[in-house]
Amino acid sequence: MAQRWEFSGRPARAAWENDAANYVHDFPDLQALEWMDSSHLVRWIVPLAGNQSKLNLDLTREDRRKAAVTEAEREHQPVITRTVTLFRGGRGFVLYVPIDARGQPDGFITAVFNAQLCLDRYLPSAVATGNAITISESGRQFYERDAGAPAAREDWVAAERIQLHGATWDLRMWPSPALAAHLDSPLPAVVLCAGALGALLLGAVCFYAQRSSRQPIETTRANAALRTALDTVKTLEGLLPICSCCKRVRDDTGYWNQIDTYLDRHTDASLSHGYCPECAAKSFKEFGLEIPDEVQAAVAAGNFE
Repeated sequence: MAQRWEFSGRPARAAWENDAANYVHDFPDLQALEWMDSSHLVRWIVPLAGNQSKLNLDLTREDRRKAAVTEAEREHQPVITRTVTLFRGGRGFVLYVPIDARGQPDGFITAVFNAQLCLDRYLPSAVATGNAITISESGRQFYERDAGAPAAREDWVAAERIQLHGATWDLRMWPSPALAAHLDSPLPAVVLCAGALGALLLGAVCFYAQRSSRQPIETTRANAALRTALDTVKTLEGLLPICSCCKRVRDDTGYWNQIDTYLDRHTDASLSHGYCPECAAKSFKEFGLEIPDEVQAAVAAGNFE
């Protein structure tokens, strides 16, 4: 808004108020947008309802606001106040953005923020899930999230000082009771053991990989032998239809082949013909011949199905 003002000059009040209303609508933590002229009097306010008493007042008489305005004028950049008590209740802060319209100072755009709502927007539950957070200024807390219970252990508290242009905030964060109970559970030890086991497995893999790399000749020979063995083997896979009476085998074209013909065509095996003991005994009977003793012994042994 300030950049448009500086580029195009002071806008019509109605146009500015319409623009400001859109910002206030989109950001619930933005309590009000104001234009304060060069004499530090508040001239325009959105929303006006509830803020009528601020019109034409010099709010910079308050030390914190005055310090921020003075610094913004001197540095020609936005400056935030230290936390203040808001007109509509609660604690917040004010951002003063100086306007330099075509080389001439033309006051400030003032943004009034509710601290709790503003920081809730930037620190939703998805950020640092399970942790309690507080933010304070000069020892006075003005923001908290899930900080109903103190830290279970002081060494679990993380502290950070946030330097802003015009203010200094102290942030503290620690595990909530639910997360602290989780941290006290055996899970960390389990995770540690799992990590150690993973490291051992990784070490073993690396060891055997290095050992293999030190034996390239043996590996090459083994691979060559395996390829040779695979090249000499030809297997039949899948369901093989065979007649239960004549034992012919049906091929992919639907043609019925003698089993020996089928195997000869589809494998590298060389077949030789002969009689099994049972068939040999039947043949001797059919021709009226005496069954030899060795055939009878083979039939009696039952070495076939």
